[in-house]
Amino acid sequence: MEKLSSEDSHRKAHNLSHGGKMVLFTCKRDPAVDGSERSGLTFRSFYFERDGNAFLKATEGAASISRKLSVHVDIITCKCAVDVQKRVKTPSILVTKKSEKGASFQYSLLTLSSSHQLEPRIEFKLPYQMKGKVCILQGPTVLWSHHNSVLYTSPLAEGVRKIPIQTPRCVFGELPIHKGQLFALGLSEPLSINQPPTLGYFLEDGQVFDGSLILPHPYICITQCMQVLTAERVDDGLRCAVIAATSKQQLVLFENGMVKDTCELPFEQAEDIQMVDTGRNGCLFVVFFKPGHVCAVWKETFQ
Repeated sequence: MEKLSSEDSHRKAHNLSHGGKMVLFTCKRDPAVDGSERSGLTFRSFYFERDGNAFLKATEGAASISRKLSVHVDIITCKCAVDVQKRVKTPSILVTKKSEKGASFQYSLLTLSSSHQLEPRIEFKLPYQMKGKVCILQGPTVLWSHHNSVLYTSPLAEGVRKIPIQTPRCVFGELPIHKGQLFALGLSEPLSINQPPTLGYFLEDGQVFDGSLILPHPYICITQCMQVLTAERVDDGLRCAVIAATSKQQLVLFENGMVKDTCELPFEQAEDIQMVDTGRNGCLFVVFFKPGHVCAVWKETFQ
């Protein structure tokens, strides 16, 4: 059995956990049969073997992204997201390819199937390069911001769509309710008497709501990642519990838009939060950081 080496963990790879395994994605160039080169996306999954105290390889595979020498391929982000058509949670990965001569950027979203195949789900082009926060949520849906606009696409969206809210800062998320509910939160500009400082927008039905019911206004600018733990619609309002990691190296627990508890984080640049049920010992909030660090906080004690 092949083990996960230190080279695997330190080279430029994107990883996520799925089904009790760790999945590593990398881009590389391989020689083709005709003598040219092709850019491909490869994946390898590993499981932890307790007796040997090591990660062992379970599966591997690859997909060809481009056969042109002038095309440069990069991984933007990856995330496990619910495929609404298949009704399963699956690893999703967003890649971009740019020609040295072209001015446009082509993006591809692929999902890893249960048969260990990388399947293309979405193809779209943009006249600019994605920068800043890019998020993959259920659908799978890709959300990003550009010049104060929030845009998204999915297999059902029929192209790239822009939500009718202009905002310089935004946070993306989904509510754990029936059929799910994707949302974008942003700062209102300009502020008005009849408009809340935090605007929320539901992608599915186009409804605008008071976003401070999820995150209070001061936290929109400093939230790096978040997860809605519970949510319930009440009349015209929303009751929810939210966990968020901020640029101030804090993990913050909110209830109905109010801060309930805070905890200092040991690292910067948080990029994902997952809740893990350990059984009798309780639940953990596991926070992942861009440099590769990970920390865990007990849900019950918030330590």
